[in-house]
Amino acid sequence: MKFLKFEKRGQVGILSVHRPDALNALTSGVFKEMYQFLNETPQAEDIRVLILTGAGEKAFVAGADIKEMSLLNTAQMYQYLDLGQKVMNLLERIDLVTIAAVNGFALGGGLELALACDFIYASTKARLGLPEVTLGLVPGFGGMQRLARAVGTRKAKEMAFTGAFVKADEAQAIRLVNKVVEPDQLIDESLKTAAKILENGFFAVGNAKRSINCGSDLPLIEAVELGKQMCTVCQNTQDGKEGIEAFMEKRKPNFS
Repeated sequence: MKFLKFEKRGQVGILSVHRPDALNALTSGVFKEMYQFLNETPQAEDIRVLILTGAGEKAFVAGADIKEMSLLNTAQMYQYLDLGQKVMNLLERIDLVTIAAVNGFALGGGLELALACDFIYASTKARLGLPEVTLGLVPGFGGMQRLARAVGTRKAKEMAFTGAFVKADEAQAIRLVNKVVEPDQLIDESLKTAAKILENGFFAVGNAKRSINCGSDLPLIEAVELGKQMCTVCQNTQDGKEGIEAFMEKRKPNFS
């Protein structure tokens, strides 16, 4: 891969956007590689947790590549945004756990990419924001919608309307990020969480993800029904039976 770097550690993958000279800005080439990677690699490599980060110390992803965007006509711009949305949607729905390890600037498309992950860990040097309005644009990869769902509409409007950045501690306070750690601890902390997730039944984790993702768009009574159905399915799997037996026998379960 030209724009991405991948490292495998057991069932955990670390995927880095690798354009440090351009602060890992998102080009159509980056999106094409990421879309292909997400469709092919996790299953082939038996990856169950994917940590997404950016190369270098300055940026997770500083946003869309403005130089490339400046050369696009209207039809090409629509295609570029459509490709980016497909990547974000795939990342959000993929059947594994995704952790955004934000090591610096996560701006515009970078924050949109992080928001498509299951949760976000940030270094103390992280800066997050949607500055598109300062360029006369708006976020086009789904970031405004995901941000509003994460922090509420009023805070999302403030960030989107002003284009202001938030530091890591404020991002945690508004529940935009889950955890803030020192820069040299960011990947290790993400790996610790990945290890904890891998102790559990993977089919159950996947159903928990689908229940939250799908249920958030449903009326409460329908979301509750969805959870009941998913729990029933899990109970009838090998992992479900093993988990119950292990609990009864007071031992650690041996999940598949």
